[in-house]
Amino acid sequence: MRDNHLHTHHSYDSDASFKDYLACYDGEIVTTEHFDLSNPYSKQDDVPDYEAYSKEIAELNRFYDNRIKKGIEIGYYQPREADIIAYLADKNFDLKLLSVHHNGINDYLDEEVADMDRHTVISDYLNRLEYAIGRIPADVLAHFDYGFRLFDLSVEELQAYEPQLIRIFQKMIKHNLAFELNAKSMFLYHHEHLYRYALSLVKELGCHRYSIGSDGHLPAHFRLGFDQMATLLKEVGIPKEEVINYQT
Repeated sequence: MRDNHLHTHHSYDSDASFKDYLACYDGEIVTTEHFDLSNPYSKQDDVPDYEAYSKEIAELNRFYDNRIKKGIEIGYYQPREADIIAYLADKNFDLKLLSVHHNGINDYLDEEVADMDRHTVISDYLNRLEYAIGRIPADVLAHFDYGFRLFDLSVEELQAYEPQLIRIFQKMIKHNLAFELNAKSMFLYHHEHLYRYALSLVKELGCHRYSIGSDGHLPAHFRLGFDQMATLLKEVGIPKEEVINYQT
C-alpha cells in the first residue's frame, strides 16, 4: 500500500528528504506537506514553497522513474478560508488531505491541551472538523481523532459523540473524501480501538473510499504498521479496490 500521509523538509516540522523514503521502498511515494495558516505552534503561517517543492520532485523523478507524486495536507482554519482557497487555486496536487490541527489558540497536540477539560476540547474540535468538510477541495479526511489524540479515550467514551461522528462521516462520504487510517494515531498514540470503532461507523454508512498513511515525519515512521493495516483491512472486509493507490 502506498503511504498517503508523509512529510519531508518541505514541511515546517520535518527534516526528512525524499531520498530517505525512496531508499527503503521501491514503489510510488506521495508527500503531503503541511499547509497551516495562523499556526499557534510555530507562531506563523506555514506555507509550502510550491515552486521549490515541484522543482525538486521534477529533478528527482528523472532519476527515480517518476515515482514521486505531489501532495499537501491542508490544515483548515475558518478565519483564513479565503487565503487557503487562494493558495490552492493555481496549484496542482495529486493528493490533498484535509485536516484540522488548531483552533487559533492551541494546536490540539500542545502539551497544555492534555490538562484541559476533555469534553470542551473534543466538542470544539469536532465542530471545527464537521464545518471544514466541503469548504475546500480535498481527497482524504485525515486523522479524524487529531483533536483528541492526547486523551486516553475508551470506545464507550467516544460513543458519547456518535451522533456528531455520524454527521461528520456522512458529510465525508457526500463530498467523496476517503477515510484515513492513520498509523501514528493507531500505533503511537494507541488509538487503534477508536479507529476500529470509526471503521464500523463509516462502513455501515456506506463508505467505499479509504486511505492508509503513516503521518511520517522521519524515515523510521515511513509505512509504520502497514502489515497490521493490511490485516485489519482484510479483517473488516475492506477490498483493496477501495483503498487509494493500493500497491502490493
